[in-house]
Amino acid sequence: MPLLSDTMKEGVIAEWHVKVGDKIKSDDVIAEVETDKATMEVIPYVDGTVLYIGTKKGEAAKVNGIIAIVGKPGEDYKPLLEKESEDKQAESGEKANTKKENKNRGADDKGESSRPGVDEAALAEAKKNVTVIRMPLLSDTMKEGKIVAWDKKVGDKVSSDDVLAEVETDKATMEVIGYAEGTLLYIGVEKGNSAKINDIIAIVGKEGTDFRVILDAEKNKSSDKQKEEGRSQEEDKASEPALEAPSETTSADGRVKASPLAKRLAQEKNIPLNQIMGTGDGGRIIKRDVDNFVPKPG
Repeated sequence: MPLLSDTMKEGVIAEWHVKVGDKIKSDDVIAEVETDKATMEVIPYVDGTVLYIGTKKGEAAKVNGIIAIVGKPGEDYKPLLEKESEDKQAESGEKANTKKENKNRGADDKGESSRPGVDEAALAEAKKNVTVIRMPLLSDTMKEGKIVAWDKKVGDKVSSDDVLAEVETDKATMEVIGYAEGTLLYIGVEKGNSAKINDIIAIVGKEGTDFRVILDAEKNKSSDKQKEEGRSQEEDKASEPALEAPSETTSADGRVKASPLAKRLAQEKNIPLNQIMGTGDGGRIIKRDVDNFVPKPG
């Protein structure tokens, strides 16, 4: 499910134009998605066969969730679904831990503390009058997009269906539509430069709105995130012991890195985690390691 607007959290499948088994081209419209702002077309940007459709017509999917898989006929796509399931479980655990940490630090009920240096009232007012245009996720493997051209300039009046810019990704060059009406107040990425997914590339809204407070808040949020990631890495290094090669003499209560799904499956199958060789990042035990586990003889 692509990120099609700044405020989009999920999209509802309004229509599927393909079914499992269909051959498709990279520029085919495979579905129509209804967001909080408009109904838009979804293009795969890859050639192949539709192997899987995961979200039925009328159902919603969160941004970045798998709604379909395209590939070669007979290709095994199930590992992709298993990885998504593991990622969701891990994300759920991380959110719970973050909420607990924020509560311990005295944050408010939303898990957010007030940002120093940002006028919250001015920020709220600005958000009411503008739409922030971010670099959308236009393909599954996309990490960033390069601005090939701007079709509008600061000060131009724009309609909700106007093409604002053309973006080059790792797979194709695509149009970015703002789905907002007003004046183009700000362009954050010049032609020829690149921006990461979800970075602000433009702001559209009511003429005269003080949008700078939004940019200031974004900078603070980015700085806070970097600090939080630094603290998390330091805590991980201090608290996680080095992984040992699996052996029958390893302590059964020794801590090992494993995904939540892998831990649950190992518990259900009564397999000690220290007996399993992890093949995930950094030796992390994942679902396939539990599924493929073979007890040592003797």
